[in-house]
Amino acid sequence: MVITVLKRSKGLISNVIDMTKFDISLFTGPLAEEAKKIIPQVFKSIQKAKVIYKKEIKNPPNEISPAPKEFWEEIIKKCESLGIGLIGFAPVEEDLIFKKDYVGGIELLYTNAIVLGMEMDFKAINQAPEPQAGLESLRIYAELGTATNSLTDFIQSKGYRAIACHPLGGPILYPAMAVKAKLGQIGRQGLLITKKFGPRQRLSMISINAEPLPDTNIQEIDISSYCEKCRRCLSSCPVKAIYDTPIINKNGTTTRIDSDKCFNYFYKTVGCSVCIETCPFHRIGYKVLYYRQI
Repeated sequence: MVITVLKRSKGLISNVIDMTKFDISLFTGPLAEEAKKIIPQVFKSIQKAKVIYKKEIKNPPNEISPAPKEFWEEIIKKCESLGIGLIGFAPVEEDLIFKKDYVGGIELLYTNAIVLGMEMDFKAINQAPEPQAGLESLRIYAELGTATNSLTDFIQSKGYRAIACHPLGGPILYPAMAVKAKLGQIGRQGLLITKKFGPRQRLSMISINAEPLPDTNIQEIDISSYCEKCRRCLSSCPVKAIYDTPIINKNGTTTRIDSDKCFNYFYKTVGCSVCIETCPFHRIGYKVLYYRQI
């Protein structure tokens, strides 16, 4: 094992995601038929990611592979073909790696990251916290998980080493990594807010043993003044899980929600999404809000 190639957690604790607690009895009629197709896809994509990881750590590389500009351009083009709407690049931060990945079992990551995002359906999220919104969350976990695995396969076919990190759970704090990749900023409800989709995306990541990372020239956004004035997610949360004043932790991370309150309702509704639906960045969009200067 070479320290400069593989990165490990410095002790960040993650929440346990217990997939057996999702109340899938909410899905009835046509939704139940869709759920029968989607849920197995979620588990299948998780298992595939586990297989990829186990193969990678059996024989880790001892140096970082150089990657030309054309390689990264191929990756971006492949993302588009897989329906991945957001892609950014950043070094992996050990402070953001979880001590335990309860879903995928990933303990080690390569030095760099490709951060990915996939949009959730606007109309489905507007139904939150009804079952349609919950099923949409599961659909994106399945589709983005599958797409993440496919992109990882593509990277490996080019001769590079890569680890697929599934969107459900994951070995690292995805929103913080997305900020480092300049994809957006964190809203009051702890979700990534992007110009393209507002808070309406799920995230995944691929850690890759390649450098230098490309400069994508993504223009950074600032939503802090909007969130400070708005507070709609805070007042709309059914279980009052969003803190009025975020907690700054000793390790530098910020806690914005009471995870116990949030997760219990998340399980009960199979995804909740109320804090997404009520967010003006979902309802109106970043550009409109920017010009309105709320």
